[in-house]
Amino acid sequence: MKVSEPARLLIRLACFLPFAGGLLLIDWISVQPPVRPLATRQFEAAADTLIAGKSIWLNASAADLKAVWITRMRVPKEVVILGGSRAIQIPEEWFQPRSMFNAAVFQADLYDMVSVFQLLLETGLAPHLVVLDLNPSLTYRSKSIASALLAPGFRHALTRYRIFPPRFFQGAFSLDGPRWELGMLLQPTEWGIADPSVPSGLYRIRPDGSTDWGGARADMTPDEAEAIAVSQMHHDALDVEHWRTNSQPGWFDMKILRAFLDDLQSRGIRVVVLLAPVHPAAYDFYTNKGGYDETWIRREMAARGITVVGSYSPSAARATRADFFDGVHTRLPILHRLLSEAGGSSGR
Repeated sequence: MKVSEPARLLIRLACFLPFAGGLLLIDWISVQPPVRPLATRQFEAAADTLIAGKSIWLNASAADLKAVWITRMRVPKEVVILGGSRAIQIPEEWFQPRSMFNAAVFQADLYDMVSVFQLLLETGLAPHLVVLDLNPSLTYRSKSIASALLAPGFRHALTRYRIFPPRFFQGAFSLDGPRWELGMLLQPTEWGIADPSVPSGLYRIRPDGSTDWGGARADMTPDEAEAIAVSQMHHDALDVEHWRTNSQPGWFDMKILRAFLDDLQSRGIRVVVLLAPVHPAAYDFYTNKGGYDETWIRREMAARGITVVGSYSPSAARATRADFFDGVHTRLPILHRLLSEAGGSSGR
């Protein structure tokens, strides 16, 4: 008997139903109370060590660690840093006498910032001041979701903003489990207390959430830093290249950003946007390709009365070759100066 084409299509689609059902079942299991702690437990001891005032080294995602860390905090911090690698070194001492938590992590984008703030709200730890380390493209092109343990917070935030996701994809139908949780269970976290015996190439996370970057050698010359910058320019991965050469975010990401800023300001939280400068050679290279144009950021923040600190332009930020250790990451003194000049790291 000859089978019609529509019938064949339906048969083929039906073959995928068991696979889809299996994914949904795995996801549902992964978020149940007896199972989910298996994914968070590996970070709990590390978080408790940091809360106790000791620095650590870590071989896993700092975003997942900081998600667990926040849930185990008991006292809210007055200042929170949200952003990526260009802000991870910012220490609490700059904001004293106020307390600070640096929630910035490598390759973080807008989605991570929204997720962290949602988690702070859900745990009753909303700050008085938020410093946002923004990039004009807002999100990595290949990154569709926040880190594993922050992903639920991202869904909750967007649900509050009433912009996404549709009801069908909430909760157990998000597929966060099969996409993230199982990988965490199969690759146990390794960490240890950071001491002089730890190799200098490892990242050290301090009790205030800031991270010591092994690549920021004190003895690095401006010529060495520029050589690294030039190498980076020509070897960027596709998602990094898009991140650094695109200055126009998509409409959906802009919608999320505006809802996020509305959320912060409606709670009386002061917002400071940090634009960390780019190495002079890298700035010329990337701006010629359309990157690091801060026009829309300044326009958006001016309309909201939000302070913008610094500039991607090294000349506008009065940064020299000696202020960088690669193409897009500055040494601490210039960030301190920029935040201090704008009152972002003062006690005000």
